[in-house]
Amino acid sequence: MKRILILLIAALFCVSSYAQRRESPDAKFIYMTSVGYATGLGQIELETKTVQNRNFDISLDQQLGYQFNPYFQMSLGAGFDFWRHTAFIPIYLNLTVNFTDTKIEPLFYLNAGYAFKWYVSSVPEKLDRVVHGTRMGPMGETGIGMRINLTDKLSLVLAACYKVQYTDIRYTVLQPGEQDFSAYSTNARKDVLYHYAGVRLGLQY
Repeated sequence: MKRILILLIAALFCVSSYAQRRESPDAKFIYMTSVGYATGLGQIELETKTVQNRNFDISLDQQLGYQFNPYFQMSLGAGFDFWRHTAFIPIYLNLTVNFTDTKIEPLFYLNAGYAFKWYVSSVPEKLDRVVHGTRMGPMGETGIGMRINLTDKLSLVLAACYKVQYTDIRYTVLQPGEQDFSAYSTNARKDVLYHYAGVRLGLQY
């Protein structure tokens, strides 16, 4: 876990140091604060049942990066991802490509990193009797949208996003003659790649 964080910081530092030696008139350090909302997609096949991904993801992120030129920037990001009954702290590397150098710029971005656990409820959900997202794991996010340059130093970013989080799900497998405590605890787990789709709104300065 510490190695992943060190690698992300080292990658950003090396690239920004290289960029400063070949600095363009538009090169600068940038910051972005963003919020996002995404809804769960698909279903999860367990040995005893099928569970719908009814989770939602509310995220708050802060990025510190470097804009190499009007078309390309790289950032290190961190934030909070809140699910229905659990939460993660993602730390990631962001790559953003702007397709034009105009007041309104179409863009594409990619985030890749690792999400640490913040908290998790150990009580199974009443409907499905499962516990979603109980451990840390790799994460990723990609999106397309636009950047609206309000001033030379302030921009509004709007994007549609697709997110994935690799974690696990905990559930109960009943043995013959065993009393059912699935409403209170679990005895089995499965690794799962959770999928989400949503929107992100950011302010870059």
